[in-house]
Amino acid sequence: MNISIITFTENGTKLAEKIRQAFAGTKTEEAKKLGLSLSDWTRQQFAEKNAIVVIGACGIAVRMIAPFVSDKLSDSPVVVADEAGTFVIPLLSGHMGGANELAEQIARQIGGIPVITTATDVNHTFSVDLFAKKCGLSIYNREGIAKVSAKILDGKTPDIVISSEKTDLEQGVLGLQPREYILGIGCRRGKSFEELDAFIQKWLDHAGIEKRLVRAAASIDLKKEEEGLLRWCMANRIPFLTYSAEELKQVKGDFQESSFVKEKTGVDNVCERAAMKAANEEGTFILRKQAENGMTIAIVKYDWKLERELAKEYRIDEQ
Repeated sequence: MNISIITFTENGTKLAEKIRQAFAGTKTEEAKKLGLSLSDWTRQQFAEKNAIVVIGACGIAVRMIAPFVSDKLSDSPVVVADEAGTFVIPLLSGHMGGANELAEQIARQIGGIPVITTATDVNHTFSVDLFAKKCGLSIYNREGIAKVSAKILDGKTPDIVISSEKTDLEQGVLGLQPREYILGIGCRRGKSFEELDAFIQKWLDHAGIEKRLVRAAASIDLKKEEEGLLRWCMANRIPFLTYSAEELKQVKGDFQESSFVKEKTGVDNVCERAAMKAANEEGTFILRKQAENGMTIAIVKYDWKLERELAKEYRIDEQ
């Protein structure tokens, strides 16, 4: 998670520096020194799915983010802290975006009090969106979240269907799909976010795979700081896994070999091997290596398994 902190006063900037000590790579911006409008800055953070920490009043934060709030499953997490560091409030995307957890971490760092308001948390009950997030599931009928949560808060048993395909569901039933696809990606140094986004989307469309069902992206460790790849994964909330050339060499299977790739990376194939490695060598190729303009991609399907211990107190209908 990339974190961007915005401050408005000298005291706020001092508190931001204290927060930064606990989070590597955190960027702190003073509103008066942005060099662009506050609206444009906020738009950029939402586009890149960065976590936003506002040191100031909740009212300021609400006005900042209001034009960009669209979907609880994909909105950037937003946390507000008063400049005295007394209270830390997750304002948006508490579960799926991780704002609740971030608020608790910040509160511990600065000695503040996390103010958590989500009903399932304050009542210490099952949270279906957290369950989906932890188990590698995608929610495809988001209107079911509130209805299922209401049932749980009323002490009733929720109805949840887990299926690899979308199914027609009765009112009040929540549908979850496994995130079963792993992308293996290779690219020439310096490939932009825009180029990678268009390339990846092209082949996802070709394979008939929705981006929300991608479990992870994988590559060689030479790409662990490749800005375009990192931005793409962050913007889509997809974990980015990297492996050494030696680890990739050990992956068993038949792969498309390239002497050029081997000369540059030390292994004959990056995208196919990385995808299969991320699937614990138990996946099935949906798309073999495709190359275009210095970028390569392969797609592996990894059979999802439900961690039943996370839901042992509830009835899960698996179709």
